[in-house]
Amino acid sequence: MISYFSSRYSMLKDLPFILQGDNPEKKLRLTLLIAGFSSILAGFYMVATNFIKGENGVSALYCLSTAMGFYIVIAAFRDKLNKHLYIIVHALLLIIMLLFLLDNDHRVEKHSEYNYLVALTVGSALVLRQQTPYLSKIFPLICLVVYLFFISTGLTWQHSAFKLNIPHESGFYIVNCAVPMIALLLTAFTLRGNYSETDLIKRELSQAIEKNQLELYYQPQVDSNKKLIGFEALLRWKHPVKGFISPEVFIPVAEKSGLIIDIGKWVMEHTLQQIAEWDRGQHLSDLVFSVNISPLQLIHRDFTQDTLLSLSHYKIRPERLKFEITETTFVYDQKRIGDVISHFSQLGVKWAIDDFGVGYSSLKSISDFAIDDIKIDKSLIMQIFKNESSAIVVQKTIELSREMGLNVLAEGIESEEYFTYLRDKGCHLFQGYHFARPLPPADAQVWIKKAKI
Repeated sequence: MISYFSSRYSMLKDLPFILQGDNPEKKLRLTLLIAGFSSILAGFYMVATNFIKGENGVSALYCLSTAMGFYIVIAAFRDKLNKHLYIIVHALLLIIMLLFLLDNDHRVEKHSEYNYLVALTVGSALVLRQQTPYLSKIFPLICLVVYLFFISTGLTWQHSAFKLNIPHESGFYIVNCAVPMIALLLTAFTLRGNYSETDLIKRELSQAIEKNQLELYYQPQVDSNKKLIGFEALLRWKHPVKGFISPEVFIPVAEKSGLIIDIGKWVMEHTLQQIAEWDRGQHLSDLVFSVNISPLQLIHRDFTQDTLLSLSHYKIRPERLKFEITETTFVYDQKRIGDVISHFSQLGVKWAIDDFGVGYSSLKSISDFAIDDIKIDKSLIMQIFKNESSAIVVQKTIELSREMGLNVLAEGIESEEYFTYLRDKGCHLFQGYHFARPLPPADAQVWIKKAKI
């Protein structure tokens, strides 16, 4: 018996991980579960109570609210959650209003029903804060107006007619209801606001795509003869006031908030668009473009389909792309990741492990998955003349990778000395400031023209 309840508790505790969606979306789905089960429990009680009293019409109304509870629970596990949200919040508001009008059998407890609207008003202000402006701002205000209307008029439907029940000291009553309710709603709006530097970046970053603040720069990658073999597409955020914000600042925020999925899609789309534009003028059939893929983006359900559609739209051969992932990617759903990597590998897309040597389970990741290239992290490269251990790690990594048939790219090359040393050790692909900094498209095109001469 103890083991049974322990297993049930474990399932309940792991429920947020079972629900579909990214972090904020999972929290929303879990909140819907709470709302759904609450509606079901309250509904069952009120159905039974009113049925015993012979109030069949009111009992039917609570049957409707109970059914709504089941719908909310089911919606928590369904796709296209936003569409369900519009149905749920408006249906709840309608049911509550019908209860106010029709459930008149217990006059003493009548005002307790208004608490449902208090919960809906404040709850929607908090829970829907990341939804559309209508759901996050306008709908809570609509609920507030409905609450103030019913609390001040006491409107009901009795004997086929509307009946007002205005309090004797209406002004005193209305003020005592309106002021705390408005204060509570304003508190909810205040609490849902984020005021730290990280949250400020998150809010501004969420609008960066729409306001055309994101740019792509391209850093050349060369072989042992310093011949151009391709580019890595690197994201830059040009803030209208703060100027360029470092990716080291905003990328972690984007990953934690889930914005990285939309940003990653934007990067993929604009990289392919740029390749197609250069191809029309330069015919770059031999250059490969590297695109960084975040773990959340890689395991997102739309990643494969969206990428294939973009490749088809811009008529880019998959062999022209290399997806760079970090070793931390393999902390996530390995089966899902393995399937995605295998699918694109079969199409011709190359895969590289970025920042190799400082992440998670390096040897395991290159042996278990269809990896083509590794990029030795620049923090190791920069230490090869200062730290003997780093030099040994780099050398053994090159030797091991070559034996496994993998290409090795050293990033962070800042001088000829580094280039010569690593080339002599067997590394044959290079990237760094010694060759070029990340370039805007116009400057990258100059490199392409020179490479074609």
